[in-house]
Amino acid sequence: MRLAWCGVAAASLLAGCALFKGPDMPQPPSEARWQERKAALERIDRFSLQARVASSGSLGMKGELRWQQNPDDSFDLRLAGPFGVGALSIAGNPSVVEVRSREGSQVTADPEAWLRRKLGWTLPIAGLRYWALGLPAPASPARIELDAEGEIAALEQDGWRLEYDEYQPAGPVTLPRRFQLASPDVTIKLVADRWEGLPGAEAPDAPPVQ
Repeated sequence: MRLAWCGVAAASLLAGCALFKGPDMPQPPSEARWQERKAALERIDRFSLQARVASSGSLGMKGELRWQQNPDDSFDLRLAGPFGVGALSIAGNPSVVEVRSREGSQVTADPEAWLRRKLGWTLPIAGLRYWALGLPAPASPARIELDAEGEIAALEQDGWRLEYDEYQPAGPVTLPRRFQLASPDVTIKLVADRWEGLPGAEAPDAPPVQ
């Protein structure tokens, strides 16, 4: 059974969503599982993700996404497909990135704004590194809904709403396989086909899509 929504600020995320239990009430099982799961996810400082993405509505575009996350917090995101600018690469760190497309390259501290200017919509670059793991980003308030396994079923943060439809085994944890991101501008569906390079174990190949 899913829990009621729990609004949390960044600081309270560290302590967990404990706003609905009194001092003498035990944690619900799903909340206890979430606290254990969150601690494991926060230890993931590197991974490789290969996924398919599709935007719904009038855009109706499809493509492939590859994300390489490194322990030093740098990343390399590559999009391929008919997304309005052809192949797209965004590489850097949370402070500054280089965006490369068929139009050339640009160094920017705000790749999301760059994408909005070029495409009319954007990807949540700042939060995606965490959201892809099924984890709220640590720097801003979030609202989460948990399922019975202590996994995030839905998340609202930074103007985006995410709904997680399916998780898959990936090394020592389960990670999202299918989820959807929605903003006022666009709805994006993502299917994670392959997780690799996780600390502690290599993730198995994902099963084929049915």
